[in-house]
Amino acid sequence: MNSLRLVETGRLLLHEAREPARLAALRETIAAEDVQSHPVIAAPHGDDYLVLDGAHRVGAISGLGCNLVLVQAVEPPDEAESWTHVLEAPGIPEKLAGRLRSLEPGMEGVELARGARCGGELPLGVLAAVETEEGCLALGSVGPAAEQARALWTLQEAYPEGAAVRRVVPGEPVEPSEDRVAVYHRRFSLTELAEVVREGGTLPAGVTRFRVAERVLGVRFPLRYMRGGEREGNEELGRFVESLLRRGRVRRYDEPVVMFE
Repeated sequence: MNSLRLVETGRLLLHEAREPARLAALRETIAAEDVQSHPVIAAPHGDDYLVLDGAHRVGAISGLGCNLVLVQAVEPPDEAESWTHVLEAPGIPEKLAGRLRSLEPGMEGVELARGARCGGELPLGVLAAVETEEGCLALGSVGPAAEQARALWTLQEAYPEGAAVRRVVPGEPVEPSEDRVAVYHRRFSLTELAEVVREGGTLPAGVTRFRVAERVLGVRFPLRYMRGGEREGNEELGRFVESLLRRGRVRRYDEPVVMFE
């Protein structure tokens, strides 16, 4: 419980972009409930916090007039994991490969090559890899992290319009077909993510993934306490959590959880 705190939005560093439709839907939900259910996951970074999970929550809550956000502070891992994107649409292998080939001349510092290994840990110098039935198409980039972030934006812009995009955890098997491809991403260290933020950039949404040993969910902290000072807000948060503990309203589960969002 000591990992929970209210943090000013200006101290939260966002390394991933937000999807407008998802942001609008989440803001509407939070406004209707008038609480923040799930804390933002963030790692201390100097006097600030690097947001590992919850960029949409930060945007939705600040958009509702709150200057504080409920955060679960965690020990920073050495690097992020990465989501695999499974794209599904009729004829998508040819569509995606064709769009990437047409974009290649404008992708500074990026080369496309066939024959790279897909899945698992991508080889050094490979930024992302697209797996089809015929093999892998790799995007190689050895530039700085901010440049690689821009290349990932170009990759996602190449996703054919109307293709369904599903995120799967690293290591989950994906069977490519004539209507399905998998896109794998390299891992980024926290230092690289901080560099991207310093350069004024972000990664596209849905690239990085972080494991948290003990994630806190369902806090439902009222927004009315998130519109004042950090000190007063955290005092109220302490009383709120203590009250829940006294009433036996906090439970810990060890088994894996599947959450419908």
